[in-house]
Amino acid sequence: MRVLIVEDEPVIQKGLVKMVQRYPASFSAIYTADDGEAAFETIRNLEPHLVLTDLRMKRMDGLELCERIHREFSHVQVVVISGYNDFQYAQRAMAYGVKRYLLKPVTQQDIHDTLKELISGMTGSIIPVQKYVEWAHQLEQSIWLLQRDETIRLIEEGERSGLFDGLNVINMEAVLSDCLGMITERLESRGWKPRSGCRGTQGASNTKKEVMIAFTASMDRILEELQLTRKGNFKDPIEEAKAFIDQHLSEDITLEEVAKRVGLARTYFSALFKKMTGETFVHYRIKKRMEEARRLLAVPTLTITDIAVKVGYEDYPHFTKTFKNFVGVSPSEYRSSFGIE
Repeated sequence: MRVLIVEDEPVIQKGLVKMVQRYPASFSAIYTADDGEAAFETIRNLEPHLVLTDLRMKRMDGLELCERIHREFSHVQVVVISGYNDFQYAQRAMAYGVKRYLLKPVTQQDIHDTLKELISGMTGSIIPVQKYVEWAHQLEQSIWLLQRDETIRLIEEGERSGLFDGLNVINMEAVLSDCLGMITERLESRGWKPRSGCRGTQGASNTKKEVMIAFTASMDRILEELQLTRKGNFKDPIEEAKAFIDQHLSEDITLEEVAKRVGLARTYFSALFKKMTGETFVHYRIKKRMEEARRLLAVPTLTITDIAVKVGYEDYPHFTKTFKNFVGVSPSEYRSSFGIE
């Protein structure tokens, strides 16, 4: 999603930019302009989804800018920010399709509340930001894991679920371009940047089908480049997670810790772990602890209390109960089977 901030006071302009940057949902671009004329040129060339503008400026003022946006780019959302508490200005601005009128000085909360309200209501020309942010993040994770089939499945699921319903070709290209930008940023945060770039082919498609074909081709290029870069040196995240768990059985490590270690989001890691191993993170850890406990119980010099601690149980009764539920007999009964008292 692209935002344009129109304000002729440099200090206020910088403040507004920071407020928008701090909004929880990410924006693909935040543009600025010092007056209405420069702002309209930016709108004509870059077509932002949302404009935040002051009213009193040199050359073309805010009201004239609102009128021209309403006349030529009616799908662009507009918020007026002004220090003039004048009902006539507000009334004229609203007549030009302005969605909100905020009085200076505005706070970060004012800006964030307005962004939340507008984004949630953009159903015709732009989909809710959070939906395609989550979709882009899922795609990036499947690419990072070199899961080509999963990447294709996510793309097809996005089409089938109606993720792009209500968007025209231009807006769909803009949304997918934003998604590509987010995917690139996340890959770069992992220490790898596609050399070929991934900004799509805005303006080259005539139909929504062609837009999706171009997007899929971009995904394929990134996957191929990443695969060539790794040359077989990639560590399987689930195998890496299992090894980490096995090496830290005595510690009470959490799902979040392990997910962070292998570079995956908690929810995605949890689902992927169960899919690849057939069991949950918690069940796998208990199983490995009990396997290690069985091995240690065959060592006569270790007490059962020591063994409980070594496999992560400070609470001896809890260890005994868990062992019996898992193995079928108590630790002492299991040890007796080796002739150890």
